[in-house]
Amino acid sequence: MATTQELDREKEELKEANRKLREEKEKFEEANHFKMHLLSLTSHQVKTPLGIIRGYATLLREGFYGEVNDRQKEVLSKLEFATEDVVTLVDNLIDLRKVEEGRIRYQMARCDFAKLARQAAEEMGHMAMSKGLNLSFAGPSDKVMIYGDEQKLRHVVQNLIDNAIKYTERGSIAVKVEDKGNAVTLSVADSGLGIPHRVIPLLFEEYVRDERLKQIRGSGMGLHIAKIFVEAHQGKIWAESRGEGKGSTFYVALPKEA
Repeated sequence: MATTQELDREKEELKEANRKLREEKEKFEEANHFKMHLLSLTSHQVKTPLGIIRGYATLLREGFYGEVNDRQKEVLSKLEFATEDVVTLVDNLIDLRKVEEGRIRYQMARCDFAKLARQAAEEMGHMAMSKGLNLSFAGPSDKVMIYGDEQKLRHVVQNLIDNAIKYTERGSIAVKVEDKGNAVTLSVADSGLGIPHRVIPLLFEEYVRDERLKQIRGSGMGLHIAKIFVEAHQGKIWAESRGEGKGSTFYVALPKEA
């Protein structure tokens, strides 16, 4: 049986262990805070100059400063894509970090999803055009109201269109919104590389990418974040493909406002 002196010593050792644990926890939280601050600062500092670079690249490609040949247009388009990639990557890193730390916040309000999707498609139009792709949009003329975070849902739509542009070398991309009564669905169909059936169940996991796509830009985080955002709105996101070389279609279904 332990003596009083031994019990006191064990209590002191336990106190010391708890103190060290608290110190380590505080250091860990401080490091996490520093990482988030650094990512946020990087995002702000990176976006501004890259926005300027992208803007001038677009003006050059469109001939604002003089005629450019097809080869020059191709190089300028790649420059536009590259700058867009860096901004998207930083945004995805910040969003993912916030999700992991439980700090993601949703600004929920009534919004017209058809209008939101149409605007997102229009904003991505220049990227499709620079690759010689036809990007179309079809949707109801009437409002389709949902209750959600407009910024995050726009991020989802833009991510799906961006993916379609990445993985389509020629042909078209069709964005469609349909009013299904109690729900609204978005579909983004492309004539691109298609998706092997074995990959489809893994598409929305963190950092998953098809091995065939190593040469194509992207971090593999976008679809994972899109899934998190959609499910936070009590919705579903999924993909379908008839196989390699036969294009693919990504779907989002969201509940309409009651």
